[in-house]
Parts: sequence; structure tokens; C-alpha cells
Amino acid sequence: MRFLLRNLIIVGALMSIQDVAFAQDTRVTPEYLSKIIDEARKKYQVPAIAVTVMDSEKILLQEIKGTKIVNKNELATLDDYFHIGSCSKSVLALIAQKLVEQKKITWNTKFFDVYPELKDGARKEYLDVTLEDLFLCEAGIQPFTSGEEKFPKIALSDPNPRLEFIKYLIDQPPATEQKNGKFQHLYSNASYTMASAMLERVVGKNYENLVKKMLTDELGMSVYIGWPNNFNSDQPWGHMITKKKVEVFPPEHEYKLPYLLTPAGDLSLSPRDYAKYTQLHLKGLRGENNYISSEGYEYINFAHKGFSLGIANGVLGGKMFSAFDGSAGTFFCRSIIVPESNFAIAIMMNAGSGGGTMKAVDWLTMKIVKKHFNWWWKFWL
Repeated sequence: MRFLLRNLIIVGALMSIQDVAFAQDTRVTPEYLSKIIDEARKKYQVPAIAVTVMDSEKILLQEIKGTKIVNKNELATLDDYFHIGSCSKSVLALIAQKLVEQKKITWNTKFFDVYPELKDGARKEYLDVTLEDLFLCEAGIQPFTSGEEKFPKIALSDPNPRLEFIKYLIDQPPATEQKNGKFQHLYSNASYTMASAMLERVVGKNYENLVKKMLTDELGMSVYIGWPNNFNSDQPWGHMITKKKVEVFPPEHEYKLPYLLTPAGDLSLSPRDYAKYTQLHLKGLRGENNYISSEGYEYINFAHKGFSLGIANGVLGGKMFSAFDGSAGTFFCRSIIVPESNFAIAIMMNAGSGGGTMKAVDWLTMKIVKKHFNWWWKFWL
């Protein structure tokens, strides 16, 4: 069963137990987790998979198996970088909520209140678009999600290429219709470029510096913007899995997430740090104030049904959950957070795209969830 509304036999194995508390708080055992990761890798041809099971206080289980590159021997580790794709949108949401709590901006701030100089060049349909509309993908902005849209010709040597891209976006016809004064939902990567620009303007820092300030300076996590093997060729390489083969993407490969869409999903974190990041949400949703207030976590995760502020949510087995999925094609990342049950999981893979990868992450998710909640009898899941 797929949790979210969208998205997209290797030698060696490594299991790390550093900083892991094997508690009696889950029915998922180390042996069971190891077994299903092995099965998923073999069944779906995924080079490496990392899984973390946690509550708000402890990392209950954490394991990584597989290799950094398909058909190679070097094992992936919990300290390697994995690309998190659109899970980066939840990071941007935390930054936004932090600035809201610091009273530097509000969720109802209009885009053109922050960029009044762009108002004359915009279509009138966009004049009332707010920060929240952009995070909800209810701003009518062109999606740039298929990889087939044509970008305007903008030189990266331009002083602010993403601002030039925004000028182009607000001059385009809306991608969705308006109903009762609001645009209909359409998942849009470009929408987050505009949201990020609003945050950049009110604090005087670019997206890259905002992310590093939050994740590295304030939360002590290492982050890289871009593919892991662009940072270092010894890091995990991305892969695309098709019915016929597993395609590997070396550092020099021309496929990159466009710079103009960086705020929508181009971050890389290690499984250790990504688990800590997921745990921050669980702590907040359990009532703890940390990077932002507990009310802030509740708002960005659950203020809107189905798809909130860059974060999906729903109900399974009578339990509310929030979730992030991310894949820019060559990696896959997922978090599932169930605050009522004080439970969360994080899954990272160095393969993306194609039905096989989604099937792998869905299969692992349901195996873990059913085991944890003892839902053996829910044969339909």
C-alpha cells in the first residue's frame, strides 16, 4: 500500500549498532529488520538500503546493507550521504516556521509584500498568493515536476538566477483554475523556489546558507547540496532501476537537479542525521519544543488534510501519520511519523525512479509497520 499521494544481488552487508538502543518498544527485532532489508535488496535490485526505527527518545534499530555502487564491493555506511529529494521540502517548512515564530514573516504574508518590485511584471491572478499557498502548492505556479518542461534561458552567471526564474514564473498563465478565490492543488517544485525566495529576502541569506545555518550550525548535522558523489566520488552513487537493468550515475553524469529548483529537493544527509531530523518531528508532535515549538510541528505536519506544508499526512489503522517521500530519480528517501504511538521510521536507498523502487520502499514500510503494530491479520496491507 502506498502511503503518499505522489512520487516516484549486491555483495556485502554492513550492520552498525553504534548509538542504537535495542529497546523493547517495538516488535521489530534486529534479526527481522536484517532479513527484510536483504529480501528487499534482492527482490528489487536496490544496491543499498538504510532503515531506522525510532521513538521520540531513542533510536531503537538502525541498519544499512549493501554497496555504494552496483556490482562493486565497497559497503555503504550510516555516515555516508544519501540524497533526500523532496524530503527537503519539509526542511524548508521548518525554516519557514522558525522565521514565523521569530515574527520575521507569517504564513499569510503575500509574495508581493516581500517582492513589491516584481508586482508590475506579474499576472494579476498571482497578486494575492501567500507563503502558505506556495507550500501547499495552491498558488497556480507551473509545476516543473515531469522533467519535460522547458526552462527559460537564464545564465547561471546571473547575479540571482532563481530570481530571474521567478520573474518568468509569475508571467506565465496559471497551471490550475481558481475556485472561491484559491488555486486548486497542483504539486509544484517551482512553488518552493518562490517560497524559499521569500524566506531569503526577509533574513538576507540565500537558500544554501539558510539550510547550512539550520542543519549544521544549529542542529549539528552535516548536509551537502547536490548528489553525494559530487561531494566525493567515494560517496554512494545514484541508480535508476528499470525492468531490464540497474543504471548507475557516476559523478560526471550530466543528470542533475536544476539549480533553479534547488529549494524543492537537492539536499543530501547521512542515515544517522536524517534519522535525527525525522526524530525532531516526532518529538515536536509529541509536545516537545526543540528547533521550533510543538505547535509549529503540529501546524506544518497537520494543519491541512492530506497535504500540509510540504508534508503529506493521513490515517492508517485509525492512527494519524505524517510522511515525507523524496526522489529526484536516483535515490529514494521516506519518513513515516506516528505521534500517537510514539513511533517513526526512516528509509533511504541509493536508487530511485521506476516502479521497482517505489515497490521496494512500500514493501519495507508495510513489513515494518505491520510487525511493529502486530497487524499480522491485516492481509490487505
